[in-house]
Amino acid sequence: MPPNERSSLLGQEKCHKGFLGTVEIARLVTFASSFSEGWEVSIFALILVPVTHEFELTTNQLVLLASMPMAAGIAGYLFMGWCMDMVGRKPTIIASYAICFMGCSLMATATNIYALGAGRGVLALGIRSGVMSVSVYMSELSPAGSRGTLVSIEEVYINVGNLCATFAAWILMGSEIITWRAYVSIGACAPALALFCILLLPVPESPRYLQMWGHQAEAEAILRRVLIGKEEEIQRVLLHWKEEEATMMQKTWNDHLEQLKALPGHLGFRLASYCWIARGGSGLVVVGTYFGLLMKGMGHEATLRWYAIGTLGKTLALIPPVWWLIDSYGRRAMFIVSALACGGSMAAAAAMQLSGAGLTAVAICILLYFMSFSLGYGPVVWVYCFEILPHQQRGRAATISMLLGDIGSGMLLISGPYLIELHAVLPYVVLAATNLLAAGFFFSKCPETTGMLLERASHVGTPPHRDV
Repeated sequence: MPPNERSSLLGQEKCHKGFLGTVEIARLVTFASSFSEGWEVSIFALILVPVTHEFELTTNQLVLLASMPMAAGIAGYLFMGWCMDMVGRKPTIIASYAICFMGCSLMATATNIYALGAGRGVLALGIRSGVMSVSVYMSELSPAGSRGTLVSIEEVYINVGNLCATFAAWILMGSEIITWRAYVSIGACAPALALFCILLLPVPESPRYLQMWGHQAEAEAILRRVLIGKEEEIQRVLLHWKEEEATMMQKTWNDHLEQLKALPGHLGFRLASYCWIARGGSGLVVVGTYFGLLMKGMGHEATLRWYAIGTLGKTLALIPPVWWLIDSYGRRAMFIVSALACGGSMAAAAAMQLSGAGLTAVAICILLYFMSFSLGYGPVVWVYCFEILPHQQRGRAATISMLLGDIGSGMLLISGPYLIELHAVLPYVVLAATNLLAAGFFFSKCPETTGMLLERASHVGTPPHRDV
């Protein structure tokens, strides 16, 4: 690098002294976005009972409303993935906040089930694109040794937002202080705050994105700010960038289309897709969305109380894996433990339901299930499934793999009310089976990636991957 260019980079680094570092700023933005997403995720589950009463929903209408995000997701996922790779990670994050705000506003003012469904679809698009783009962004910004914590903390922030939304619903709606429409309106404040934060704070673009489009000097400047004191890792990353320089040139639309066609042949993409499908098959969306139906007969206030307890347990259970286990014992081990524990808790819930032990016993099993989910399914997927994707199209690969997982989750979501109608024990039996199958997949197919450079982790299953 020429001396004058290097001096310019050093000057950029010095100008950030005395201010928040790049990683700290990124984590602040991650918190703001993830908290808003956690709040929005809870909205539908928590307003399900009053919405069903107000609109007099049938089972078919309930299924249609619950599965509405799938329709928005199919088109939206592909567009947001393209946006991440073509426009940038940061602009995509900004767009997701605006979409979340719009979705909340549409839901709060809905006059019929169709308007409510449209609002839910828009909101779900904002939620998924926000979580996805922030996870890709943090994966590309984080040091190799602490990527597990820095990326998986996304799940902690989501659960904090979920927890706040749950307790707010329990206190405000449970006591009939406000209506469900007012509650949804309050949810619009969170994405608005997140949008304000990212526009106000000096949040940089991802260095990997900048490098991919040939902005080497700016990419290296941000990389050095992120990896302060890690000169060896910086040099290793720069070496990989040098090797990839010939493939980082501007591409035509035909080149991008050929890359997209080749995506299914990438082992990391296939594994990420299977992991997302396994996570969807774990059943969290089903149990969370239809918790009120599963606890039917317990009473609205008691149902909200148990949902709040479950959410609190799920949040607290994230602490050991996020801050210790993921980077110490590895991604694969936590996946296996989580799947086995989820399968066992669902089998226990089926036994309690079948034996007539009462809804309280079933609720305790669901509490254990929530906590089991947080051991691996919840935090690990954000790390593992983004670090093993191909570097040059990580945004598009991330959206497609997540979409496949959402399709699997959507199939369970559609079947949920019908399974409950057939027999209350059926949802638990199905989820016990899907989780045990997932444990077998994680054990037999998923290699470990803990501590690897992002550039190496994307070669999962190949000799370069195994040598590092």
